Amino acid sequence: MVIQRIQSVYLLIAVILMIVFAFFPALTFELGGREFVYGALEAGKVGVTHIDPLMLMLVVLISLLAFIDIFLYKNLQRQMTVCFVDIIIGLAMLVAICIQAFVVNGKDGVTLQWQWYLALPVLSIIFLMLAHKAMSRDKKMLRDADRLR
Repeated sequence: MVIQRIQSVYLLIAVILMIVFAFFPALTFELGGREFVYGALEAGKVGVTHIDPLMLMLVVLISLLAFIDIFLYKNLQRQMTVCFVDIIIGLAMLVAICIQAFVVNGKDGVTLQWQWYLALPVLSIIFLMLAHKAMSRDKKMLRDADRLR
C-alpha cells in the first residue's frame, strides 16, 4: 500500500478547477449585433442559453475520474492509468473548444473573445500531469524498496 502524499492534493485541485470551469463560458462571440456564449452550462444566445451536452459530459467525466483517482491509492498502476486517461480526455476537451472557436471565427462578421476561464481546464491538466509525475515517483520508490528486500 502506498502512502498518499502530494498527488491527492493535485487531483483535488484539478477537480475543483473543472467544477468552477463548468459554471463559466469559455468563449463569447458577437454575430450580427447579438452576443453568444459557449460553455458547459450555458451555450447559445445570451439570455436564451442551454446546456451543451458534450462539454458538460467532458467536464463531469474529467472531474469524476480525478475524484475517483484520489481513492485508487491501493493500486498504483490503476491510479496512474486513470490519471493518464483523464489527461487525454482533458486534452480532447480543449481540442473540441478550439475547433468550436475556429468554426465560429471562420464566419463573416464574427468577433470572437477568448475568456480567461479557458485557463482553468489548462491548469487542471497541468495539475493532473503533476499528480501523474508524483505517482511515477512513488512507483519508482516502491520498485527501489522491493529491489533492496
